[in-house]
Amino acid sequence: MDRIITSYLTEFQKTYNFESEISQSTLFEHFVNYVVTESKLEDSLDEEQIEKICIGRNGTIGLDGFALIINGHLITEKEDLDSILDLNKNSKAELIFIQSKTSSSFNIKEIGLFGDTIEDFISETPKYDWTENARACIDLFNQLLNRVSELAENPKCYLYYVTLGLLEENQNLIAQKEKIISKIKAQNVFSAVEFKYIDNSSLQSDFKKIGQSIAKSFEFTNKVLIPDITNVTESHIGVIPSKTIVDLMTDEDGEIINNLFYDNVRDFQGDNKINNKIEETLDDMSIRDAFSILNNGITIVAEEIKHTRNIVTITNYQFINGLQTSHVLFNKKESLTNEIQVPLKLIITKNEDLISKIIRSTNSQTPVSEEDLIAYSGFQKRLEDFYKTFSDCEKLYYERRSKQYNKTSIERKKIVDKTTQIKAIGSMVHHKPNMATRYFGTLLKEFGNSLFQDNHKMIPYYTCAFVLFKLEELFRTNQIDKKYRKLRFFILMMIGLEISTLGFPKFESQNVEVFCQSILEKVKNEVEFKSLIKNTLNKIDSLNEDLNSLELSKSRKLVDDLKAFYFPKTKS
Repeated sequence: MDRIITSYLTEFQKTYNFESEISQSTLFEHFVNYVVTESKLEDSLDEEQIEKICIGRNGTIGLDGFALIINGHLITEKEDLDSILDLNKNSKAELIFIQSKTSSSFNIKEIGLFGDTIEDFISETPKYDWTENARACIDLFNQLLNRVSELAENPKCYLYYVTLGLLEENQNLIAQKEKIISKIKAQNVFSAVEFKYIDNSSLQSDFKKIGQSIAKSFEFTNKVLIPDITNVTESHIGVIPSKTIVDLMTDEDGEIINNLFYDNVRDFQGDNKINNKIEETLDDMSIRDAFSILNNGITIVAEEIKHTRNIVTITNYQFINGLQTSHVLFNKKESLTNEIQVPLKLIITKNEDLISKIIRSTNSQTPVSEEDLIAYSGFQKRLEDFYKTFSDCEKLYYERRSKQYNKTSIERKKIVDKTTQIKAIGSMVHHKPNMATRYFGTLLKEFGNSLFQDNHKMIPYYTCAFVLFKLEELFRTNQIDKKYRKLRFFILMMIGLEISTLGFPKFESQNVEVFCQSILEKVKNEVEFKSLIKNTLNKIDSLNEDLNSLELSKSRKLVDDLKAFYFPKTKS
């Protein structure tokens, strides 16, 4: 392993707090899985998600990484799969299979084993002796197939074979790749199958791209400069070729850049009346040149712009309106011609209040709820600022916008994203730590109505996150056995109950300030905090649970059994 990759692994290990005794081969598998999947996701990966992707642990042969992504979200539980499909019609699903090798060559036999393993994984009756965590992934895949008719199209399948060698794609490598693709396609479950070899150079390049500003140049000849607007650097209205829209929304591999649409208020709706009408216009040779006057077009907001004659370069841009149009154009990209022009409103601003107003006004075809605009709500911005008021070892950073702290000097362990915030409150306040394995959409649906209200005090949000941070710190420094880590949200619930069984006062009350300060004082006292932890672990141990069980962290029964220590049933 060369010095550059070694330095990247060290940076990666520090960022995600992987234990010091982790083997280099396992760390490399985590690193590769992270690099491959991160760019396909709307949200940043955390350590637990990276570990779940690592299907190769505990002896799985020929396969190191597996990920199911639906609408840009990593799905690891069947309950979340059902939830996201229930909430979003015509969703898009992607399956990713990864094999990573630290060797300096692309071994034909090993590549063949990779293909055989995937073929067995997706078969109706797998023959291999799969590990427990691998079988859980197979069950998740089968659950997806049970609901495949609800997807916009059959899932797409991406295969990545990664080594630290130099790729010289000879006929043997090409033939092996085509053979594997052919076998996977023969299963008739995927709408498309792609196989990519990644060598040392490509792996380094892909890692360096993560978190970088997105910038693209395009010709914008047919435009009008809009007069000066407060808080807007400049803005233009015009038309551009439909192919340019596709170029702006895709990477060099022709794949959609998901986080360009993070702040867009709705997922792609697929086969509905509006999108069918867009497709009909594109297919009708007699009116397709009138597309620019028949379609509402696209609104793009960017932070910066540079001009070189008719070429503009925009940086850190997002599609905040026109998601449906842009995705239909992507799906029809092979038939697009220069005569199909698309209306474009290009706005250069960093003012988030204005951006939220633009989103509301430009997404008028479907009502926009406050949940859709959660990252831009006044409360979220105040919460972000509140976190910044703490100093030194007490300072955490609230990440209300996805990946906003990528490529900053801020340690990942000090970043609290919206998902983690909800998990912490759901566990410590609402006593539902078994929900902590769920994805953001499910969590927001479960707890959203009780959170992020304008009249809420900020301190309970920070308090729950800070207690979780201090708990994680004990795991990171090996002061708590790692076997308990999957139950950390259960321990978080118990810490709150150890301090008081009365529960948190209402978040809008004055009493919650005093209550939270008392918790923070106890947690900041190292001796007292460790005593609280010891009490929780003793209670867990007394239940004699199988801490290796994959289902334990989702157990409602375990919640009830642990709460019984604090709320014993009255004997009749």
